[in-house]
Amino acid sequence: MKRSLKKVLAGFTLVELMIVVVILGILAAVAIPAFSRYIKRSKTAEASGNISKVYQGQTVYFTQSAEAGAATFVNAPAGPATSLPANGNKFTANPAYWTAEANWNAIGFSLDGPHYYQYASPGNTGAFTAQAIGNIDGDGVNSTFARSATIVAGEVQGGNMAVTAELE
Repeated sequence: MKRSLKKVLAGFTLVELMIVVVILGILAAVAIPAFSRYIKRSKTAEASGNISKVYQGQTVYFTQSAEAGAATFVNAPAGPATSLPANGNKFTANPAYWTAEANWNAIGFSLDGPHYYQYASPGNTGAFTAQAIGNIDGDGVNSTFARSATIVAGEVQGGNMAVTAELE
């Protein structure tokens, strides 16, 4: 009986502790990159959602301007006008910029909170491209999202979203 009680109070052996450390190391090696990708994907969701809003705003604007007799798209400048933040930081919230910019107002697009991407939508009478450019991880490589549309036989014909360096 003394022997079994002594064995119970002995604790873990060095081999058992090393096995636990190895298992934790393997789990960390798998989980950390997966978590990083998950965070980057969540940041890119902003761009794809806002590109859809810009695209819809442009098509509605074109339809309304066509009914008024001057079918055209809006030429919305890159906004915010400042350069991309360093180190993957967000642009600070600046709702005044979006409400003061007439071309963004015309398509009903604005951002009230901080955001990772700079948006632009150059357009003319026959086509437009909704764009989002950002540096979500601060490595100097920009992620670019773009969706274009042209006028074919008086109707807006849009393409798929083109994504370059999505997780950069």
